[in-house]
Amino acid sequence: MAGFSFTKGKAIFIVDLLLIPIFILIIYSGLEIHIAGHANDYNHDVWSYWAHFHIIVSVVSLIVGWLHIKAHWGWYKSLIKRGIGKKSKTTLSLSVLFLLLTITGIILIFFVKGGNSIIGLWHYRLGLIMIPLLIIHLVTRFHLIVKALKK
Repeated sequence: MAGFSFTKGKAIFIVDLLLIPIFILIIYSGLEIHIAGHANDYNHDVWSYWAHFHIIVSVVSLIVGWLHIKAHWGWYKSLIKRGIGKKSKTTLSLSVLFLLLTITGIILIFFVKGGNSIIGLWHYRLGLIMIPLLIIHLVTRFHLIVKALKK
């Protein structure tokens, strides 16, 4: 009996599809944090709720994102061996942004007091840049995911 793997066969595409609602929740909660922080009737409890929700969903994204990267590790290895060449600049940009957002998020959680900081502003801006890149990445691959799941 063969073992199950989240990074082989149809499971790869299931992991890919799981990333869609996860990133929608991350984007939504990140925007809610920003809105709550700038509200005229600022309420720390509302801001804190969205910040905690954002952190929880982000940890889930790290786990599922790791499975996604592991499943597509060959792409990264060939990037290192052969260079960028015809590789997707969008995917490369997403990878770098994901790393930067992870680093700035960890810094915000463990080393920064309060939400209004230079690191927090950079995290927010990088997140906004990530949105259209995620959409492009998803749209250009969605038909492949659906096709693979139908097989």
